[in-house]
Amino acid sequence: MTHRPSPWTRTGGAMLAAAALVPAAAAWYVFAVILPDDAERYRSYTAAVACPAGSPGTAHEECVRTVPFTVAGTVVRHAGKSSEFRATLDGAPLWNGTVPFGDAGPLLDDLKPGDQVDGTVWRGQVMRLERAGVAQASADEPRDEAQFTAGVGTFAALLAVLTAVLGALRFTGRPGTTTAALVRQLFLWTLLACGVPAVLAFWADLPWWTVPAAAVPTALLAAEAVRRRHRNTDGVPGFGAGRLPA
Repeated sequence: MTHRPSPWTRTGGAMLAAAALVPAAAAWYVFAVILPDDAERYRSYTAAVACPAGSPGTAHEECVRTVPFTVAGTVVRHAGKSSEFRATLDGAPLWNGTVPFGDAGPLLDDLKPGDQVDGTVWRGQVMRLERAGVAQASADEPRDEAQFTAGVGTFAALLAVLTAVLGALRFTGRPGTTTAALVRQLFLWTLLACGVPAVLAFWADLPWWTVPAAAVPTALLAAEAVRRRHRNTDGVPGFGAGRLPA
């Protein structure tokens, strides 16, 4: 006898499938906007030449300028995701203000109010600070880390597919074929399938497109393995507990 899903089940499935548009839009934004913009900014920064000596500075310049600053204060707070690392600079005719950093070292932690530092300025932002031969890049300095961005975009795309499939199963009246444990395993394996290639590609200096090229088939193979394992052990007491509600 064919199982007919209730209207509530169909509505829930349709809403879940529609929710897949959110990670799908995020994936499009990563690949269509963030990746090209970051690549262009990195290329422009690495190709920028030093500003002519003695030329008057402007707020936004395509050339790179070394500017002396005075440290007005620093914030170094280690608090996990709420950590703060920044320096407040003044003493220059332009570009004074707060400079964010990704961590405390090797320079920020040693800076005190009144210290003199040299700042590398590009497009109106301080890219790095240097003092006594010790330099530290700011959070605004362009970096060649497209592999990690591609990993995030690939994960968002695969998450959209996973969400859409789960919504379709509910809409067709087959939510019992999935369990909360299965969904968790699929989510974690998808995350690993995107994260590991991103890290390896970054270490090996491979182009960003190698990340989705490796992550997508890896995620599909992992999903099939998880599905087979789930099907083979579905009859084991305790394993099938936690089925998604119909």
